[in-house]
Amino acid sequence: MRKIRESRQCRSLFFALFSFILGSMITLNLTPINKTCIVDNTDKEYNIMQNSKLKNPELIIIIMSAPKNLDRRSVIRSTWLSLGKKTGLTSSFKFKHYFVLGSIGLSNDEVLHLSAEQSEFSDILILPIHDGYENLTGKVLKSFEWLDEQYNYGLGYKYVLKCDDDSFVNLPLLLSEIPKMEKTLSNSNLKFPLNLSPEELNQFITTDVQMNENVKTNFHINNVSLYWGYFHGNAKIKTAGKWKENDWITCDRYVPYALGGGYILSKPLITFLANNAKYFRTFKSEDVSVGLWLSPVTNIIRIHDIRFDTEWITRGCKNYYLVTHKILPKLMKTMHENLENNKQLCTREEEKRKYYLYDWTVPPSQCCNSVK
Repeated sequence: MRKIRESRQCRSLFFALFSFILGSMITLNLTPINKTCIVDNTDKEYNIMQNSKLKNPELIIIIMSAPKNLDRRSVIRSTWLSLGKKTGLTSSFKFKHYFVLGSIGLSNDEVLHLSAEQSEFSDILILPIHDGYENLTGKVLKSFEWLDEQYNYGLGYKYVLKCDDDSFVNLPLLLSEIPKMEKTLSNSNLKFPLNLSPEELNQFITTDVQMNENVKTNFHINNVSLYWGYFHGNAKIKTAGKWKENDWITCDRYVPYALGGGYILSKPLITFLANNAKYFRTFKSEDVSVGLWLSPVTNIIRIHDIRFDTEWITRGCKNYYLVTHKILPKLMKTMHENLENNKQLCTREEEKRKYYLYDWTVPPSQCCNSVK
């Protein structure tokens, strides 16, 4: 009997110890990431040293995901993120990624699975928000707030790419195209059309430059921010479905915005959005919301780029695409194999829908006539 009691006591002790360790792991892994631990906020050298493992990437990629979408995250890690890491070994332009999830309201099973995933990959940004489409705008905005805070604590970056977990990013091409875009804009007069020689003209883009009159005479590319994606300007207000807007009173159409399958913002725009987050109205569509919030901002270049295939459904496949939206995991694997083996995105190029080059010289209602 004594041995039985001792055995039961040992089992009880072991179970208690195991429960404590498991609980500690879950708490550490699922505590919302909203602050970086620092000793002294004024000690910038210490903060940068603490974050040195981040290598100060020029590009941060935030990928909107959901707790149940482990399969999508796994495919992304093994496909376009993997390609990006290989490219990063030889490229001077570095990136870091985060899958963004909400933590409130998760089931015990979701907590356990997410804890294990975070322990293995450490690439999940967990925010204190209910995860659902109705909260997507708030989720994106809180991501910007977190990124702006991290910048002050040593995480340096120039750009943020926001995309979804059904987007395929051609990272080898994107990491080379961002510095090229900077050069293209610095060689132009930043007006429509770009004042470039034919051999230098980027045939994929049209641009809109917004600045106050008093800075035009002393203007430099380093003083402007990029809002870069595939823009829509004549979209009518949604009156039905999950995108229905009941409280849109700005005008009878949405303000021009870059479509949410993928767009790039310069760091100063992230700071602007983060610093003013508490003042913004949030609408159902996060991309519409971002377009509205940035509409009055000065010193901004909007770049409409047909290489962003980021509409509600893909336009097909072109080898020059930088971001492609609404891609199933199986096709992601195929695109990955194509890039690895043939250095091309597509098994064969195809065009399911026509693109348009945004015309910034006319009212938004006339902006977006498809190329014939």
